[in-house]
Amino acid sequence: MSTLTKVLIVLLTVSSIFLCGTVATYVGSANNYKELYQTANSQLGKIKRDIDLKNAEVNEVKSSTEQAKAALQAKIGSLESELITVKGQLDQAENRRDQLLNDVDQLTSKLDALAVTNDKWHVMLQNAQTELTKVNADLTKERSQNKEVTTAILEKMAIIAQLEDQTKELNKEKEQLQSKLVLVLRQFGKTVEKPAPVTTATMMAPAVADKAQPRLPGPSVEPVGTQVKEIGLKGVVTQVDLKNSLAEISIGAADGVKEKMKFYATRGDSFICEILILDVYAERAVGFLERVQTPPKSGDSISTSIGS
Repeated sequence: MSTLTKVLIVLLTVSSIFLCGTVATYVGSANNYKELYQTANSQLGKIKRDIDLKNAEVNEVKSSTEQAKAALQAKIGSLESELITVKGQLDQAENRRDQLLNDVDQLTSKLDALAVTNDKWHVMLQNAQTELTKVNADLTKERSQNKEVTTAILEKMAIIAQLEDQTKELNKEKEQLQSKLVLVLRQFGKTVEKPAPVTTATMMAPAVADKAQPRLPGPSVEPVGTQVKEIGLKGVVTQVDLKNSLAEISIGAADGVKEKMKFYATRGDSFICEILILDVYAERAVGFLERVQTPPKSGDSISTSIGS
């Protein structure tokens, strides 16, 4: 055998021994690595599950935080709106306060002026009371001296006062009767003048012009010193409102037209209606249509008496 062969045999023997040791070492430690792998894998799964759980908790906390943030923002917006409203109310209250303070200042000034005036009136009142006391003393003295004369004067004054009251009542009754008479006469196109005799006012009834003339309402004898005469106002119908039974005439207060005066509307020789005056203006008047025989129209003649 050559040396090379021996060397190879020795190398092979050493390699075999080393390989056997390595295999034995690997086989001995393989089970330990497997157990370590399984343990590490189990711990890794647990860690992943913990991570998933923590992520879920984090997501839940994040969602709750977002909801709380949204609710807080809504609350902040509401509070800001309320703050704006409160500021507006505060401004109004401050303006009102300033106005009230101004009113208080004005009232204080007025009260001061009234206080000064009151002091003056108080002084004047005291002076007047002093004067009144003096006058009362003098009057008492005079009454004690002229008791009988004073009693007689008082009795006569009482009688005079009664007579004056009776005169006033009679004058009022006379004025009322005069006013009623004027109103009644105006409705029939007549007025009162003040010369002489007693006369009975009559008029022609519009619907029966050919019949006897009826007497006016009221007493048949006029008060002494008055006389009835025809006013004799004439004009034309200018506008007609049949829906409301109203008509406008061409004469007014400047021509002598008065409220409650009555006019007769005619067309040719035909009687149309009566117009009772309600409103009087300077150059025109408006009245209510009564006893309408034919609907009136613009241009119809009007007069305070029939046939004039």
